[in-house]
Amino acid sequence: MWRGKMEEAQMIETKWCIVRTSPGRTISVVRSLEQIGIEAWTPIDVIKQRVPRSHKTFSREIPIMPTFVFVRARHLGELLGICASPVSGHPPFSVFRHAGRFPFIADADVVSVRLAEERKLKARLRTTKKEFEPGAMVKVPDGPFAGMNGIVEEGNGRFALVAFGGSFRVRVASFLLVEDAIQNGNTPTGTAAIAA
Repeated sequence: MWRGKMEEAQMIETKWCIVRTSPGRTISVVRSLEQIGIEAWTPIDVIKQRVPRSHKTFSREIPIMPTFVFVRARHLGELLGICASPVSGHPPFSVFRHAGRFPFIADADVVSVRLAEERKLKARLRTTKKEFEPGAMVKVPDGPFAGMNGIVEEGNGRFALVAFGGSFRVRVASFLLVEDAIQNGNTPTGTAAIAA
């Protein structure tokens, strides 16, 4: 019996339930639930919009799947309590029911949606210019050179020529690089970390 309860708890930990809201409140519901410690997620894209009668632009988050919010199934009781409360500090939402029950979605079924969000993020990053001064220490957190540190020799905002040691130089898309703050001496105290 104890093993059954453990297995059920582990199963719930990897499942999601669905919360529904209005399209304009999708991201607000996620942020509101996160503030009280509820694990909630919806795939988000960021678009640039132009200020009317101006050349200025601003970025705005939009939901990829408006009205749908995924919440870890372990929070179902809390969600139902919020919905039943006559006064709530959250934007209005409801927990999705089908055939009289709350359907759960497995992590594996959410993977394709997470990948779609990631593809949109990478496409957006590819169009973003990121300048690095020659001599800047950089590291590569993702991709084929993940974990490597190097020195920028030249760059044009889209790409940077990075020396990874010796004569090993690679032209890397600048969106894949991050400044190595410790190596550049940009720690909060203003001095580089010194190995003991």
